[in-house]
Amino acid sequence: MNEREFTVPSKNEPSKSDAVVESAKKVLTEEEAQIKEKAFFEEDEKVRLRDGKTYYLPPLGLKDARKLITKLNTIDSGIIIANLIPNDPEGTDRYHELLDVLMMGFKPYYSWMTPEYLEEYVDLETAKQIMDAMIGLNGIKKSM
Repeated sequence: MNEREFTVPSKNEPSKSDAVVESAKKVLTEEEAQIKEKAFFEEDEKVRLRDGKTYYLPPLGLKDARKLITKLNTIDSGIIIANLIPNDPEGTDRYHELLDVLMMGFKPYYSWMTPEYLEEYVDLETAKQIMDAMIGLNGIKKSM
């Protein structure tokens, strides 16, 4: 017989299996779960909005990446301010297309995010940073 068969846990200290069960019982808050989920994505880009908070932008899924490529043909990703002009010479308004693209970056982690929130807390410089991050994260620059 070996020593492990004779080892009996003391009544004062929990056994290792009790500690494992206790940690498994702990329920994560939504914020803790999001932080743990973000840890799996090493490629996330960080962006700070005018609300003073830092947000993480992950690579897009295939469906959204395809949608991003399509939308990049309709908006000007080089000069963000060009998308704010109400009517360009061709008669199209690209503002809502720009908001759709920006929303794609926040969708995976921040389901509460709305276009109205982005209108309030994203400036021109940050919009450009978000666009560049999305294009870079998804390898679109490399494939173009």
